[in-house]
Amino acid sequence: MDSGADASFDAPKRLTSLLFLGLAAAALSFSRWKNPFVSEKPSSPRNLALLLAAGALAWALLAALLSPHRTLALDATRGMLLYALLLPIGASRTLERGGSFLLGTFLVVAAVNAGVSILQAGGLYRPFPLLTELGSRESTGAFVGNVGYLAVALSLAAVAALALLLSARRPLVRGASALGALLFGGGLLVNRNLTSLTALLAGAGILFFAFFGRRALLPAAGLALALGLGVAAYRPMRERVEDALSAARAGEWNRLVTYRVGAWKAALAMARERPLLGFGPGTFGAEFVPHRLAVEIASHRRYDNPLRTSSYGEAHCDYLQPFAEAGIPAGLAGLGAVALLLVGLGKTLRKREWTGRREAVFLLAVLGAGAAAALTWFPMQRPISAIPLLLAAGRAWRISELQPGGKES
Repeated sequence: MDSGADASFDAPKRLTSLLFLGLAAAALSFSRWKNPFVSEKPSSPRNLALLLAAGALAWALLAALLSPHRTLALDATRGMLLYALLLPIGASRTLERGGSFLLGTFLVVAAVNAGVSILQAGGLYRPFPLLTELGSRESTGAFVGNVGYLAVALSLAAVAALALLLSARRPLVRGASALGALLFGGGLLVNRNLTSLTALLAGAGILFFAFFGRRALLPAAGLALALGLGVAAYRPMRERVEDALSAARAGEWNRLVTYRVGAWKAALAMARERPLLGFGPGTFGAEFVPHRLAVEIASHRRYDNPLRTSSYGEAHCDYLQPFAEAGIPAGLAGLGAVALLLVGLGKTLRKREWTGRREAVFLLAVLGAGAAAALTWFPMQRPISAIPLLLAAGRAWRISELQPGGKES
């Protein structure tokens, strides 16, 4: 087993995404574009969200400059600032005019990976050989590499496909969306990732409630039934669910969440030790082991992970990690920005006569799926999930609080 396999998968994708993010931002800055940050209501939720997001980024930069791992933190901060450019790109006319093309590209990429993943699970096609310890589960990551990264991306793609199925007017688009949803669901089953299934259910629940209101129970029950039948039919996934249920009945919560409790407690310990500035962006992996050991000594309980294929370079919770790495002020500012963004999008949804309501529903469902995945994973730290989520967040910010005619409030 190559301990650097994840890095070999991630490094080219990360470099490519960062390079083209910089090029896209440069092209945007030299184009004729309308400033999306001008508003007649400075105290509106979306403008407060903008201020909080900018404050969180500035505080994270300060945390990096004063980090005990300064070189590591500054390196991570550079990447973080480049990824932050996706927010204004999403808020620009680029996404307004080319959003359908970008969404189609994402769905095609997800479909290709879902198909390859299913073929890998059946032993029919393996684009590259992998030596794993957990049977076939760790060898179904397709061209993404890591099965968890792929599963989270597939959950976002599945929610997007369901949204298109409900909102598209052309039969061809609806038919393709239905096939895509089935393919993404199959990819989720063979990857056996409970976090991604939870994200799918959360995003679909938001989608059904927004589209059907009180009648949402029927389609939600239909989706749950379809997933249940899929789990029952695919033995490896059925065994995975049975193991989770067994852990819940026994009260073994650490096993239920795949031994993430140690990472979460280490993140909390890091935030307590340096509450103002944290240890700097990107430093969780360097500080995880000593803080986990300190927690174990204090609580007289072990929080190690018996799975040798797992590691904790991340806290496996995108809500906790900012507190550990950038301090409590940055963490609170980031959470506040997310909450205010969703509040602004919710206000847009209440304008039922607005012709763009379907887009607002789509964005809320996708962002809701990402928010659910972030509870026990780190979708904001991998290109395949961070790019669509940040673009969606920028677009959601742009359309928040629009009047029925499409004009800003």
